Amino acid sequence: MGALVYLGFAVISPAALVAVPLGLFLVLQRPSAREALTGAALLGWVVWGVAHPGAGFLRLEAAWLCLLGSGVALVMLLRPPSRGPLVASGLLAVALTAGLALLAAAAARVGYDEVRFLAGRHYGQQARLVLQALASASGAVPGGESQTLAAFESTANTVVEVLSRLLPGLVLLQSMAALAAAWGLYRLLARHPEGEPLPKLKELRFNDHLVWGVVLALAALVLPWGAAWLRPLGGNLAAFFGGLYIARGLGVLVTLGAAAGVGGPFAAVLGVMAAVFLLPLVLFSMLALGVTDTWIDWRRLATKAKQG
Repeated sequence: MGALVYLGFAVISPAALVAVPLGLFLVLQRPSAREALTGAALLGWVVWGVAHPGAGFLRLEAAWLCLLGSGVALVMLLRPPSRGPLVASGLLAVALTAGLALLAAAAARVGYDEVRFLAGRHYGQQARLVLQALASASGAVPGGESQTLAAFESTANTVVEVLSRLLPGLVLLQSMAALAAAWGLYRLLARHPEGEPLPKLKELRFNDHLVWGVVLALAALVLPWGAAWLRPLGGNLAAFFGGLYIARGLGVLVTLGAAAGVGGPFAAVLGVMAAVFLLPLVLFSMLALGVTDTWIDWRRLATKAKQG
């Protein structure tokens, strides 16, 4: 499940972002010789890439990979996943990485505007390559008379703008998904894996106090405080905490559907159709279910109703 969820958040290098925690899981948790060699090979591959990162955005990507490795290693030393709730350990690792990133950015004097510029240039170049490939395949020229190509170009520009503005929050969310994917792979590769397996989607929970992240995001976006950095902060907080609560809301919906006898292929097809044609409404509904689950605990109510 973790690997599938992760595919939806490919903001930076997916393979490297999974390889860092997976290598650490394999090396640091009483491995066999085969597991230690596999983990060391993964980490060596990432280190080789970080040592030759290129310029611009790729340097930011390499720095984040190093910081994520540090955050994961610290959590495994201070609070190993085998000794506490898995989701809480992942959130702690991402929080430590974010703190280290803020310190590193302050030391290097790298601000949000520079990160946004580098991200916009990087994703803009990728979008142009895709548009050129589409134009070559259709025999058209980007910016020409093709309405389909013009629609693709407009959508690509919007996506690039969103990615560049919300990069910090999306990278945090992607890192959480990468940790889930890495843990799932670790449980498959390790001969005697430690810790608990990934929670099923319908069991996904985290500390209810994280709802204050949603409150802070809304306050930064809505209140007219006037500080220039508040709206970017609010947007990135909304991207991260909104993603977490959408995932929790999806878990609630799966539980409610199972309690009502709705499941299987029919429910999957219905969910895909709703996501395709009513995506904004679906996301808002999942967010509302996830946030209100903090106080109502929909899954406990569904269990009581089914038993009664």
